[in-house]
Amino acid sequence: MKKSKIVILSAFLLLFLSLALSGENIKSAEDILKDFVLSYQEKAPADESEIFGIQITGEKGGEWHIRIEPGKKVFLAKGKAPLPTFYFTMDFTTLKKIHYGEMNILTAMGRARASDPAPADIKFTEGFIPTPALLAKVLPLIFHFFTLGSPEIVHYGEPYSRSVHGGNMVIFYYEKGLRTAWAQVKKGMVVNQDLKDQTNPFPTLVIAIKGKARLGVGEKIYTLEAGTAIFIPAGMPHQFWNEEEEPAECILIMFGKEA
Repeated sequence: MKKSKIVILSAFLLLFLSLALSGENIKSAEDILKDFVLSYQEKAPADESEIFGIQITGEKGGEWHIRIEPGKKVFLAKGKAPLPTFYFTMDFTTLKKIHYGEMNILTAMGRARASDPAPADIKFTEGFIPTPALLAKVLPLIFHFFTLGSPEIVHYGEPYSRSVHGGNMVIFYYEKGLRTAWAQVKKGMVVNQDLKDQTNPFPTLVIAIKGKARLGVGEKIYTLEAGTAIFIPAGMPHQFWNEEEEPAECILIMFGKEA
């Protein structure tokens, strides 16, 4: 009898510890958003003033809005924003991945074209007309808001990536004039296979860090391997592909006034 009681008590203790240790995994959408708000209060610009919405679709979803006031004051409230503005939409699974660092917000929004599907998106409420200044501000704002801690940490590698432009991509950081990403090209993959995707209005620096890939720039073909960086001028057609068994990896730095 005593052994049976000990076994039962041990089982209950293990169950309790398991639930306690997994408590982070049963957060609600609102609990997760509160974590982002608390984190952003620490790093918001002192003069920042903004309001935007967050829509979590599907099960465990809902609508909230964020109000940022000067003096690092950041508030979360239920419901749509009280005035026309922009909002971010994603499902609860994507929100959790972003919260636990399994995918960052910019990677979740990444796409080759605006019409392509993505786990997270930015939309505008009826009557809201975004200005060029706002559009330039949005990507840095959401990166800092949806990345916990300071300094922010972005994990990269295949488990944290999405397929964009034909390769596995992790977006590091975007702001006006600068775009940075990690890319992986496996055997048989072709990045920028579509002719419409092969030309950018800004230069790109491709820094190879692993494996070997082929890089077509204009009418020339180069070997891209670790220890090699290749500069691609603005307006120059380019694509990557891999003929090797080992996946090729590189860092992309896109910059200039059109970036």
